[in-house]
Formats: sequence, structure tokens, C-alpha cells
Amino acid sequence: MREPRPQGDPGPDDRAPARAVRFEATIYAGRKARSPDWIDRLDVDRVPDPKGRIRALLTADDCVRLLDQGFEIRLHHAHPVRPLDPSLIQTDESVRRWLDERLQGIARATDPAGSGGPEGA
Repeated sequence: MREPRPQGDPGPDDRAPARAVRFEATIYAGRKARSPDWIDRLDVDRVPDPKGRIRALLTADDCVRLLDQGFEIRLHHAHPVRPLDPSLIQTDESVRRWLDERLQGIARATDPAGSGGPEGA
């Protein structure tokens, strides 16, 4: 007889661990999925691939759905889903400072007379 698991601990039948990752994958049309519009039926956000293949970040549910539809999937990496590093978040002020630094030395028109537009003509 199996002992019951403590509440909250994931077991082999729980899907919680799979929900905490996204899989970097290449998607191919399987024999059952091959049709002229097979790419339109993917319903996933695709990412550029230097070799022209179909690449995407997939959830476990995406993988199951695509396999059920007859697609072939090659998984390359598992990326954990976690909160964004706060140091990567920019404020409006920090972006303005960055932009001002990049544009320093470039003449800017501050009034309509100096813009060269219809008002200044």
C-alpha cells in the first residue's frame, strides 16, 4: 500500500513541474499533419531560425496538442519560467537618459521655425 504524499509536493502524475518550463523546439509537419496550410494550424508564436525551420517556445500543453494533430516536435532546451530579473526592468526616466546620451550632439529643432516643415517655410 502506498503512503499518501504530503499536500503540495508534486508527484509523477502532477503537471505542475511541466508548467514551470517552456521548451525550445523545432516543429515539423508529420505525415498526418502535412497539408498546404499546416503552418497556419500551429497556433504558436514562432521565432526566427537561421536555417529556415519552424522554431518556437512551447508549453507542455502545446506539445501535447501539436503531437495530437500529427506534428513532429524536436525539443532542444527547457527554459524555466520565472519572474523577470528586476535589474532588467527599465523606467521611463532611465530610457530617456539613455536616449538623450545617444542623441547628444545631434541638432534638434525645438520650435516650428527651425524644423524645416511647412510652418518654417
